[in-house]
Order: sequence, then C-alpha cells, then structure tokens
Amino acid sequence: MKKFLFVLVLIGVQCFFVACTKQDAKSTHKHVEGESDQKTLWTCPMHPQIIKDHPGSCPICGMNLVPKEKKIKDEMGSLNPMPVGHAPFKLTLQRQQMIGVKTQIVEKKNIFKDIEVAGTAAFDPELYTAQSEYIEALKLAKKLQASSLPEVRDSAERGVASAKLRLKVLGVSDSYIDEITRTQASGSHLLSPKVGESSYVYAEIFEMDLSYVTPGLSADMSGGALGVDKISGKVMAVDQIVNPMTRTARARILITQSHPGLRPESFVNVKIRVPLGEHVAVPFDAVLDTGNQSWVFVAKDEGLFEPRIVSILYRAGNDVAIQSGVLAGEKIVTSANFLIDSESRLKGVLAPQSVGHDHGQSGQAPQKSPECPKGQVWHEQMKHCMPNVGG
Repeated sequence: MKKFLFVLVLIGVQCFFVACTKQDAKSTHKHVEGESDQKTLWTCPMHPQIIKDHPGSCPICGMNLVPKEKKIKDEMGSLNPMPVGHAPFKLTLQRQQMIGVKTQIVEKKNIFKDIEVAGTAAFDPELYTAQSEYIEALKLAKKLQASSLPEVRDSAERGVASAKLRLKVLGVSDSYIDEITRTQASGSHLLSPKVGESSYVYAEIFEMDLSYVTPGLSADMSGGALGVDKISGKVMAVDQIVNPMTRTARARILITQSHPGLRPESFVNVKIRVPLGEHVAVPFDAVLDTGNQSWVFVAKDEGLFEPRIVSILYRAGNDVAIQSGVLAGEKIVTSANFLIDSESRLKGVLAPQSVGHDHGQSGQAPQKSPECPKGQVWHEQMKHCMPNVGG
C-alpha cells in the first residue's frame, strides 16, 4: 500500500511540472508574439514631431503622413563611422530604379595621376653655360692632376665642385651630371636641333605637384607647333628652387627624337603620368565631400544603404584612392548620390536614434537633446522646442 501511494505522489509531481512547463512556454510564446506585433506609427516627412497611430494628414502642412520605419540596426559597429546627421535607410528596388541608383564594386588597382602643364622647347643659355663651365672644370682638373703643387690640385677640384653645385641649383639630377661627366658633352641646345637629334622641353610644374614629379617619369608633348603629332619624352631633372612669381619649378624633359616644329621657346602641352601604386579605389562621383568629412554610400542586402566615412589618400582623375572606410569587394553607390544623401539625412532627422551611436569622427557619445516643457518636443532642425501635436 505504501509503495502504491508513493507511485501516485510521483506521478502527481511529474504532471505538475509538465503543466507548469507548458504554461510557461505558452506565456513566453504569447510574449514574443506581443513584441513582434508592434503597432505602426505614422509621421510627417516635413515635421517629424508629428507622430500618430493611424494614417492621415499633417495638421501643420497638410502632407500625408507616412509610416515611421523601424530602427535599422547598425551592422557595421563603431569601426565604420557614419557622417554626422546621417542614418542608414532602405529603398525598394522600384524606388532605386525610379531615382536612377547605380552601384559598382570597389576594386583594388593601380592608380595613376596625370599632371597636365604648359611647356616650352628649351632655350636656356644659363644651363648651357653652366654645363660648359663644368666640362671645362673637369678637363682642367684632369690636366692638373699630375701637378706637384697640392694647392693647384685643390683649386682645380674646388672648381669642379663649384661648377657641379651650380648645375644642382639649376635642377640637374645626379644621374644627368654623371652622364655629362662621362661624355663631357653639353645636352642643352640653344638652336633648333636637326630632326633625329635629342632636344629638351621645359615644363612648368605647380608647387603642389612637385612631390610627384621625379626623374625617370614618362611624358607626352602635343600642341600647335607639332600639329596633330604627339611626341614622347622622359623627365631628366626638376629644379630645386620654386619661382616666387609663378609658384612653379621647371622639369627638364628629354626628347630623344626631335620634331621639326620644335623651335626654341615653342609652346607645347605636357602630360606627365605619375604611378601612385596599388590602392583600394572608388569612382570620383561616388564620394561626397563637405571639406571636413568625405563619405560614400555602401549598398547592402535587402535594399539597405549605409553612409560610410572614408579617408582619402589621392584624387587621380576619375579614381579616388581610399586609405580606410571601405574594402575591396563592397558595393557602393555611383549615381544619384545627392538623392541618396538627402534620404539619409531625412532618416537621420526622423529617427536619429536608429544609428545607435554617434559615429562622427570624434568618436564621442551623442549629445543629449535639450529638455522641453511638458507637451513639447525638441526639433533638431529648427533647434528649438515645438508642440507635440501628435502626442
């Protein structure tokens, strides 16, 4: 009998726990359903302080209320900051096609910068004289090398050093000086060279581009004096001193095969191609810039667009080399950027809390909105409290 009662008690305890578990599961399921079944709120696109639980029109401007979007999770985290005043948002495919959104995959490729400047066919008596003096100093030093007087040998060597220094001041590179030393021939032409001979073109390089132009770079020349022809050359030297009037320095470009149209001081257009190395690159039209911040819009799955601050290394023609902010393989917006930017700014006003954190460059927490009197809310664009009509 005792054993039978023990079995009944055990069965009762098991039934109690099973019933409680089912009830908890039912309650939990009901709670989850209650959380997901949130009521749609409606707001005015122009007056975000107007919030209602049903569709209608704005009591201020009369515009139709639109559904207030749920918070968009910031998938990128604090390592990928967004520009101030922006927020991620979604667009349907139909809406993207309507406003002309185009995207492109970010690539990692070699970047080239084309420096286009004015140039003239060389007519440089000063350089010609300096080269001639250096050649004569070399010949004299060689002749006096066997002299028994140390003072004579030292004087000849100082003459060579002085003439060499003058060439460097005029922008002649060490490699070109070595070539003059070896050949002991002047490479500057005062008169038009014959066809087939070498000649020089002087290109005026602006101060901001001087760091890019170095000996050895290739250059193309074109212009009225050459007709439709284009001739190629090679940068041999760059002046070390900037002209205080024009803020330029001359680059000396060697043309191995001269052109009959090149006469002393003839005008030509010069384009020097500068390789900048391999970088993550985006199209120039994809970047928006205020001067303080630069950003692009990254296109993600399900129509989500995310504004992303980028750090720029170079702007080279239609390419922009990116130091940080986006990675090769990501998809970015390349067309309709201003419309996309306006949408992002609007979402930043309607739901500033949607970004979760202030992803500005400072990395600081967002400032708290000022407290308003009862019945009013803070309007960020207007920068003052306004009646909470929808409340």
